[in-house]
Amino acid sequence: METTYLQRLINDQREEFLSKKTGTPREVAWNNLLNLCRIIAITGIRRCGKSTLLRQIAEEANGGFVYLNFDDIRFSGFSESDYEVLITLFSKQRKEVIYLFDEIQLAPVWERFLRRMHDNGARIVVTGSNSSLLSNELGSHLTGRYLKQELFPFSFSESLMHFNLPQSVSTTAGTELMLQKSFEYTESGGFPEYLIHQRRELLEQLFKDILIRDIIARHGIQEKQRIQDLALYLMSNPGAKISYGKLARRIGFKSPTSVKEYLGYMEDVYLLFQVRRFDWSLKRSMLAPRKVYPVDQGLSNAIAFKISPNRGHMLETAVFIQLLGNSQVWYFEGRGECDFVQKNNNGKYDCVQVCWHLSDDNREREFAGLCEAMEFFQRDSGIIITFDQEDTVTLDQNRTVTVIPFWKWATSAGTHR
Repeated sequence: METTYLQRLINDQREEFLSKKTGTPREVAWNNLLNLCRIIAITGIRRCGKSTLLRQIAEEANGGFVYLNFDDIRFSGFSESDYEVLITLFSKQRKEVIYLFDEIQLAPVWERFLRRMHDNGARIVVTGSNSSLLSNELGSHLTGRYLKQELFPFSFSESLMHFNLPQSVSTTAGTELMLQKSFEYTESGGFPEYLIHQRRELLEQLFKDILIRDIIARHGIQEKQRIQDLALYLMSNPGAKISYGKLARRIGFKSPTSVKEYLGYMEDVYLLFQVRRFDWSLKRSMLAPRKVYPVDQGLSNAIAFKISPNRGHMLETAVFIQLLGNSQVWYFEGRGECDFVQKNNNGKYDCVQVCWHLSDDNREREFAGLCEAMEFFQRDSGIIITFDQEDTVTLDQNRTVTVIPFWKWATSAGTHR
């Protein structure tokens, strides 16, 4: 590419970039990461707000940034030799600028370009929609030079900020508003564009784009209909336990290996996540059935094959996504089951049960599964997250279960990503 063309493209993209709104602030401490003198790699599903986060970083940089979006048809002829032209153009910038590269994985040999920039002292933030691609390339060529930051659709707290609503309330009217918003959140999820326009077809098209462009086309998959059926089945059954063999027979794949491979592709692009059963033995944990959750309950509702949403499963998905932003999540299974187990900052395991509404029919089962997990991990406290119930239940002198509404749990300190 000619120098004048690239310079004009950089200028055009900058103008277009600055014309976009800064959007809702995200719960991402990017400033702290930049101060560690590492390349920041922001990864996440399409349309979750990665480019908007770059816009927020640019805003705080007060004009001291360079922005390039490689997911632009005007970059279709960009080649390895053009990096020298970029380096020359960048040399005219003052040293304290931040370089913002959107969808960097679409550029050729981008990892070597970033290494050269970083070794010359540049501060760099990159985004990408494929976790595996970025991790593999960054790990191979940029070991010790980068930090990964995953971005998801809005958490409940971020959705409240999006609607300019307070994070805490102290009145009856305020509590009713929080319940209304948490109900809407379990149905609509947190994709920013969908929350603005409330058009279901936006989520339907997003699902198609991810399957066709990010999975089928990228990996040259021939079993197009079957992989779509597999994705639809999993998105329609959040929290369901699966085994690769049973899924292969159900969908019609010849081998469980294909199912395992395709689920890996779906995880790479953040469409869904597999949750392992907790076990002190890694081998047993890997061989046990897994639970699968979509990245967003709104996306699941928009494309799922079901008559009406399962409130409990949608709440479970919302809780899972909130937990996922902190550290690894497992489920626990013994005689009963506890929905989620997660290691906290103190090195202990928190036990979390999720139930839309505790009733005489399910109360004993929900408490039994949670208490079994608490005993296994030697914890004297556990949590049951519900839609609107709140209580503190003392089981004996040493064990307590806190029943808490989702909205209060999701906006409390310690649950933020």
